[in-house]
Amino acid sequence: MANENEVRLRKGTTLNERLVLAGIAVVLCLIALPGLAHLANDQWLGVAALFALLFGCLLLVAALFDRNVVWIITPGEILIGEQRPFGKVHRKSIGDRDISGMRLRKSIGKSVEFTLVVETLSGDTLTSPPLPDVTQVQRTTLQVARLLQLPAPAWIENPLDAANARIRLGKPVGSRRVRAYRALVALLACSLSLPFIYALWSGKLSALGIADWSLGAIMAFVLIRYLRRTSAFWIVHDGAIRFERLSLIGTTETDTVGGDDVEHIDVESGGRRGSHYVIAIRLRTGKKIRSPVLVGKDQTRAVKAEIVRRLGLTPLDGG
Repeated sequence: MANENEVRLRKGTTLNERLVLAGIAVVLCLIALPGLAHLANDQWLGVAALFALLFGCLLLVAALFDRNVVWIITPGEILIGEQRPFGKVHRKSIGDRDISGMRLRKSIGKSVEFTLVVETLSGDTLTSPPLPDVTQVQRTTLQVARLLQLPAPAWIENPLDAANARIRLGKPVGSRRVRAYRALVALLACSLSLPFIYALWSGKLSALGIADWSLGAIMAFVLIRYLRRTSAFWIVHDGAIRFERLSLIGTTETDTVGGDDVEHIDVESGGRRGSHYVIAIRLRTGKKIRSPVLVGKDQTRAVKAEIVRRLGLTPLDGG
């Protein structure tokens, strides 16, 4: 159960993560060192080894000197702790009477993050570690404002917040996207069919031409499938999810499922990068539906937990 009289915000890497990062850095350096001996004889090998060595050194520096920061917010006070590896913990306390204002900041980078920016009467501006749960940003912000006896900061739109009547994943399938999809399909169809028809009509169709056309058709199919999958848009209500996405013919497909239709919900890899994940819902009919891509496993798990709650599923049903 969450502590209503304390909020903890953390930023940094664990000891295990630092050891893994340092191990990768050492391996890169060990691999690169022999290649430097060939810098005079083999220029490309030497340059590659030099870059590997520099990259390894950067990773090692990051593992050794990255800061761990924690904010502990209690009634009337913010306690800030900062520590570097092998160093002492530096503590700083800020009372609510020393705070002139607080606002919420939204950052879009590797993932969507929300942080608190605190301004003090002395003119300092302090930025907190990211708020821990992307679905509870409004609740956490209001809790911090209550603990510090400050006005609630201006709200920033967060489509994944549990306070919303509807949680939105992805972007709506608007008319502009439909027209662009249809134009792309028409362009691909013309690009593939016209050269093939001309070769067939002129009698110049060859095995190489057929192979080239087949490869183009496969690539076009993969592209269209990818565009359809990334066009997914979810609207999560209490008790149901509405799905929207493009169809193969360029229309908007819609469907709605309730908690009774769901057999299992899980988090899967997004397939493009290690930090990308999707929420996969397997229906009792055997069909599987995948959400738009989310960044960060913790963020994806938090969204999944909120979907499980809204559909009225038990954690076992939710996976």
